[in-house]
Amino acid sequence: MTASTALETYLAIAPRSAEEHVLRLLIELGAQVVGASEGSLLVYDEPAKELVFALTVGGAENVLAGQRVPLNKGLTGLAAVTREVQIGAPTYREIRQAEGRSGSGDGSPEAVMAAPMLVADSLIGVITAVSFEPGKRFTGTHAELYGRIAAVAGVVVDQKRRLDAIARLGAEKLGPGERTPEHQIAEIVARLACLAPGALPRVARLLEEIEGLVSAGGSP
Repeated sequence: MTASTALETYLAIAPRSAEEHVLRLLIELGAQVVGASEGSLLVYDEPAKELVFALTVGGAENVLAGQRVPLNKGLTGLAAVTREVQIGAPTYREIRQAEGRSGSGDGSPEAVMAAPMLVADSLIGVITAVSFEPGKRFTGTHAELYGRIAAVAGVVVDQKRRLDAIARLGAEKLGPGERTPEHQIAEIVARLACLAPGALPRVARLLEEIEGLVSAGGSP
């Protein structure tokens, strides 16, 4: 399974899409800031209870793509189970690494950091940073940063799902009398998302103002 296939299969994020680009930038940024050799995004295969390498920066994407980590195995699997950022020396050594890496004696990284990606309370994946530099250690400050990056990545996936749901609702073929006001609003928002995505923030603010008026007992 390639990286693009994994992203599309488990997160519905198409190759070369804006969402894939943003996720890649987040992983690149995180890896650079903490001085990691590689950064990866692993998606959660819920039926198999495994994490699948879906996106890697640092030159090892072709090697890592499609490899799997069982839940609760190593720091990456532990981050998925505990929903907390994990840092330390690697404890799961079944991942095949790219040639030419130094690291420890068996070629595994010297240091690993893993942060869970969540949408609401649901696990969707884990982002990792690894270093092959002798003596390298990630810190609590690094962990806090990676936790925030993972949260932003979760928002990207969540917003993609919401837009897809709106588009599907707006695309429904309804018979006479079946188009409710909810469908009409969804169709308008879906068209705006396609034709003028820059207008969506203004639409969101307007809807929030209307909601506030209704909640206060007023009328728009």
